[in-house]
Amino acid sequence: MSSSNLIDTLNRLQKQLTLYICPIWLVFGTVGCLFNLLIFSRPKLRKSSCCIYFFAASVGHLLTLSVGLGTLLYSLNHSDPQIQTIIFCKIRGYLFQISIILSRWFITLACIDRYASTSLNIRLRNFAKPKIAYRIISLITCFWLIICIHRLIFYEIKENLCGIVNNIIASYYHTAYVVFAVGLFPPITMFISAYLIRRNLSLRQQRRINLVQNDLQQNSLDQQVLRMLFMQIICYIIFTLPQMGNLIFSTISITIPNRSNEHLTIERFVVFLGEIMLYLFGVTTFYLYTLTSQTFRSEFIKLFYFYHHRQNRIIPSTLEVQQ
Repeated sequence: MSSSNLIDTLNRLQKQLTLYICPIWLVFGTVGCLFNLLIFSRPKLRKSSCCIYFFAASVGHLLTLSVGLGTLLYSLNHSDPQIQTIIFCKIRGYLFQISIILSRWFITLACIDRYASTSLNIRLRNFAKPKIAYRIISLITCFWLIICIHRLIFYEIKENLCGIVNNIIASYYHTAYVVFAVGLFPPITMFISAYLIRRNLSLRQQRRINLVQNDLQQNSLDQQVLRMLFMQIICYIIFTLPQMGNLIFSTISITIPNRSNEHLTIERFVVFLGEIMLYLFGVTTFYLYTLTSQTFRSEFIKLFYFYHHRQNRIIPSTLEVQQ
């Protein structure tokens, strides 16, 4: 296959994937994230510090889908703004990176929060408080707004590629912090937290001979959260590994001088594949919560009942006014 044929094939394949896959992910992901926001803001759940982290993560997922997939779909029938405007290239990359990292760190913090809440240590349990959650969310957001600022400085456009193209030091820094912030710290912390939560639940079970009703309900909720964590850990690893491979490939590629158009096209296609896999973690969260948590399903049903009951109350009063 000649160089021009390969470039045309990859560009056509990327366009087809964007046309048929991205709209499905955008619709299901956006609907799921909106349901997450509604459910985690329910009176029963918004008092939980863990659910506050889940709420914040859903905001991050929604921003990721809007900034990421929205741009890809727009480029189907228009010129790709990422490779047309340097300002858009920088800002889109900056917002995308922040939302990706924050959503994953908030899920990680939810795991740590659940470990603290199940601990027998009173000081650790005090960590699992709504006011603490709000403070940590604010601090973590400010921290990553600063750490990710290199995207606004070093991103550039070259041969239809928006990214760190020529600066080797910036590329090494970017790869190192993304591998740590997305590829290592969240899944390792999730694994450790899940193990410690399970251990704490076993210790609590052993120390209680007769569980009162409230303890039984709390134990059931903790078990549901543990199932949610295990499912998210598995999905996180599956959906993140391609992007880690993509980062390594891009870092190696930047050391190659005078890269051809063919090489840059392949690099852009690999970046595209790694990116669309990242979206799946945000797309699937609502459906994972629904499958693994009875409490989440109950609140979801109550949400529909609430709006249906509210609609039935509004209609009669409207008719009464008309009469």
